[in-house]
Amino acid sequence: MTQILHSADVLALRMRAQWLAPQCAGSGTHTSAVMTPGSGADRIAAVAQHMLATQGQDWRSARWALGVRAPGTTVTDVHDAFAAGQIVQSWPMRGTLHVVHAADIGWMQGVTNHRVLAGAPARRKMLGLTDAALERLIDVSLAALRGGATLDRDALSTAWTEAGIEWQTGWRYHVIWWLCQNGLATFGPVRESGEPLLVRADEWITAPRTLTGDEALATLASRYARARGPVRDRDFAWWTGLTVREARRGLSLAREAGTLDTAVCGAADGPVVWLDPAQLDTAQIDSAQLDPAQLEIHPAWQLLPAFDEHLLGYADREAQLAPDHFAHIVPGRNGMFLATAVEAGRVRGTWKRGSRVRSGIEVTPLPGERVDGAGLTAPLAAWHAFHGTESLPPTVHAAAETPAPQVTASETPASRNPRSTKK
Repeated sequence: MTQILHSADVLALRMRAQWLAPQCAGSGTHTSAVMTPGSGADRIAAVAQHMLATQGQDWRSARWALGVRAPGTTVTDVHDAFAAGQIVQSWPMRGTLHVVHAADIGWMQGVTNHRVLAGAPARRKMLGLTDAALERLIDVSLAALRGGATLDRDALSTAWTEAGIEWQTGWRYHVIWWLCQNGLATFGPVRESGEPLLVRADEWITAPRTLTGDEALATLASRYARARGPVRDRDFAWWTGLTVREARRGLSLAREAGTLDTAVCGAADGPVVWLDPAQLDTAQIDSAQLDPAQLEIHPAWQLLPAFDEHLLGYADREAQLAPDHFAHIVPGRNGMFLATAVEAGRVRGTWKRGSRVRSGIEVTPLPGERVDGAGLTAPLAAWHAFHGTESLPPTVHAAAETPAPQVTASETPASRNPRSTKK
C-alpha cells in the first residue's frame, strides 16, 4: 500500500535527510556526521559527500552549511578538507557555484553539462570572446597550473598577460567558469585569508568516481533524494537544472534500481514524492500523528546560513517555510536567500552578523512569528565556536512587516539561477 505523508512527516523526514536532525535508530542506511569517524576534516567531507552538493557562491555561508551539519567542527576543518583534496568548489549544475565531494564533481557534470554549456557560445559572442581566443586562454591557464600550482584569479590573469594575450575584463569569469565546468580545473586548497585557489582537476582530484549514462542519472536522482527527501520530480528538476522529463527518468531509473521509493502527500490521490526506501520504515515515522514540535532536534533552534539547502534544495518549500514569508527570505525576489533562524525545521526569522564592533548577530522574526532569544544560545555558541570568535548575545528585533505582494514558497524566476560574482 502506498504510504501517505502529511506536511509534518515531510518536514521531519527532510530534516533528518539533511543531517539537521538525529537519525532514527534502526534506519539501516542513514547515518550522520555526528556518527562519522575520523578527523574534523573527514566529518566535513562526509557531509559534502552525503549532501552531494551544497551552495557555494557565498564563501562564509558555504563553510557554515557544512559545519552546522557536523557539530563540533571548525572553519579550519573545512579548510583542511579542501587542502586534503576531499572537497572542491566548482560548478556541478545550473551554472551555480557549489561545494562538492571531489570524487563526485566529474560525473555530476557529465549528467548536467548539456543544460549549461549550450548557452556558452552566445555568452562568448556577447563578450567578444572568439573560440580561438578561448582555446589560447585555456592552454595558457592549464600550463600555468601544471605541476601542482595554485592560482587565484588575479595570478591566473597575470599569466595570460605574460603570455601576450590581450584579454578583456569581462572574459575572466567566463574562462574560469568554462575551465571548471568542463572538468579541466577546480577550486581546491584555501589560502590563509581567502577562498579556494584554482588547480588542475586532473592533478588535484586523484580518485574520481566514474559514472556515465543511465547509471549516472539514476545515481544523481537517488543521492539527491537521499539527502533531501521527500522530494517531487520538479524539485529534482529545479535543483539539477535538468528538464522535468529528464528528472522523471532519473527518478524512475533509481526506483527500478531499488534506491528510491515513492509515497504520496496528504491523501491517496495526492502528489507523488520520492525518497530513500529506508525513510518509509514505519518504525521511523507515524504519518498520522507526527507533529513538528516532536522533532528530536538538539537544539530546537538552529541558525542556518544564507543559501542553505534547507530551502535551496527544493522548488516546493512549504513544509519548511510559510508561503507568505518567502518575500522576506528573498527580498526583491533577486535570488539572494538570507540566513534563517529555524525552530524545529520551520523558518521563524532571518539573521545577520552585527555591523558594529563587538555586536552579536541580529535576528528579525518573520511577520507573526516569534524568535526565542534564549533558544538561540546553543546554536549561537556553536556558530561562534565554528568560526573561533567571541560568543556575544544576539539582538532580536521586532518582527518584519508583512509585504504587500503575496508570493509562494516555491521557486520564483528570480531565484531560478543565482550566479556567483566572486570568481
